[in-house]
Amino acid sequence: MKFFLPYWEDWVHRDFDPITDTYSGGYENSLFAHEIFKPPPYDGILLSLGMFEFKLKLLKVNGRPTIRGVENVKEYLRVDSLGLPVMGDCGAFTYVNEKEPLLSVDEAVKTYSLLGFDYGISVDHICSDVILVEKGKEGEFSYKSKKRSRGKVKIELSEDELEFRRQISLENGEEFLKKAKGFHPVGAAQGYSVETYTDSVGNLIDMGYDFIALGGLVPRRTEFIAELLLTLKKKGLLKKARFHLLGVLRRELLPLMRDLSIYSFDSASYLRKAWLKAAKNYLGVDGNWYSSIRVPDCKNPRLRNKARELPLNVEEMERRILKGLRAYDRGELKDYGELLEEIIAYDRLFLRNEFKEERYRELYRELLESKIWKKCSCPVCRELGVDVVIFRGADRNRRRGFHNVYIFYKEFCSLNSNSGNRLEKLPEKK
Repeated sequence: MKFFLPYWEDWVHRDFDPITDTYSGGYENSLFAHEIFKPPPYDGILLSLGMFEFKLKLLKVNGRPTIRGVENVKEYLRVDSLGLPVMGDCGAFTYVNEKEPLLSVDEAVKTYSLLGFDYGISVDHICSDVILVEKGKEGEFSYKSKKRSRGKVKIELSEDELEFRRQISLENGEEFLKKAKGFHPVGAAQGYSVETYTDSVGNLIDMGYDFIALGGLVPRRTEFIAELLLTLKKKGLLKKARFHLLGVLRRELLPLMRDLSIYSFDSASYLRKAWLKAAKNYLGVDGNWYSSIRVPDCKNPRLRNKARELPLNVEEMERRILKGLRAYDRGELKDYGELLEEIIAYDRLFLRNEFKEERYRELYRELLESKIWKKCSCPVCRELGVDVVIFRGADRNRRRGFHNVYIFYKEFCSLNSNSGNRLEKLPEKK
């Protein structure tokens, strides 16, 4: 079983200095996780064409699409020498609220082919029970109910509308397979019940697909996904193609996925928890989640505006906290009590109104007491030291995300030890 890491320009600056908080350049000074960890802590990369809409633009040079001036996706990601395959998907989540996909089959095939993807997933439409549309646009859809939500209209799609989306996915899949050239085509199976997913898979296999991606499963309950996989096995479909689970990482599902010989899955959850989770965003070598310590840049406008109301020197507070954390890391500061109170006071200036002071005091105390970052030998923790558990800026936060992926991958490899994955086993939990 293979683990693919979704990519949304999640790179860091090669020359980042945590002491001075400085770096230079942009992509030309980039460093990917697979260039920090050797071997890489994943088996492949998933790149969504939706990324080109939100983060990158495909510029044409002599009629060919380019990514930041590079004509090949594997060259852009610098994975050629590593043997990491790159899989593309159409980014159906970017148009889930539309009546039909915004990407044509011809556009997808051309992009996958010209940019040199190893695998390309067909153009699908997610059978989402609920979508959010502009007021007045709900008339385009058949729906069960609607209500206002954040200035828009939330509608619950009817079964007819869900079936319409499933059929679009199948029709696109048939056209896609006929036109695919220069990459391995992967059929996207959509559904809104175990039965409709199973029917989609059967249809794609009958079309001639030998690799199928199960999409739209992210909001589904774990029990639903397990039932679907077992149904596919019961009907003999798992033996007729390789299967990829899009966006699904449920630790409790991994043993079943392994036993059913699921080929691959992808998820960015361990990466993005590093900066999207308010707490529990550093995964320790003991298998437990810890909360990194928030020390936002004192130049942050939100913090400075609040600090103006109080007789405080935020620059001096920030300096003392960072200096204190590094002294504690080196063993020069034995009692962190006063430092912890200053961190909480600084947090109080910046964090949301719902800031639960006692909760964060306990989370930070747990982290500081454990010194868990010092027990990790990964290149990120060795290089950054305590800065890996400081929630502050993209360069630290993304590196912490890379560390989380590495720790997950070690655990995954211990489960998957017979599949040829490459890292040593995760230490036993105490």
